[in-house]
Amino acid sequence: MRFNYRKEPGSGPKKQRIKRPRLQVRLFYGDKHQDMICLVDSGADDCMFHSSIANLLGIEMEKGRYKPYGGIVAGHTIDAYLHSIELQVYGFSERIKIEAAFTDSSGVDGLLGQSGFFENYQVIFEGYYGRFEINPHPNPARE
Repeated sequence: MRFNYRKEPGSGPKKQRIKRPRLQVRLFYGDKHQDMICLVDSGADDCMFHSSIANLLGIEMEKGRYKPYGGIVAGHTIDAYLHSIELQVYGFSERIKIEAAFTDSSGVDGLLGQSGFFENYQVIFEGYYGRFEINPHPNPARE
């Protein structure tokens, strides 16, 4: 399925708009779910979400497995906690099980990374056309 890049304000001094590959997903934990729009980030090791999402899903963030991350905020390590959740891409019927990191870092809202996302989907970036394509893996980690 093809998706268009989303235009967002840039962070430079001119605040020029930039196109980013953002994808709408639904996260599941127990009987709760949360919709959100995430950055498809081939440079991210794991899927990562802000602690506010953990709260909405009823996840006690700090009860997860601790894992520090570097490279997100230059020169700093951020603390995160891993939890098993399910993820569903908007427009797809299947859910996949992933281990996702949750953090209090203000620099993170929603990232779809290598572990969990890219290992379950074929991702084709076509930045020159302002779009990207997501195709399900023939045998993903489904419930």
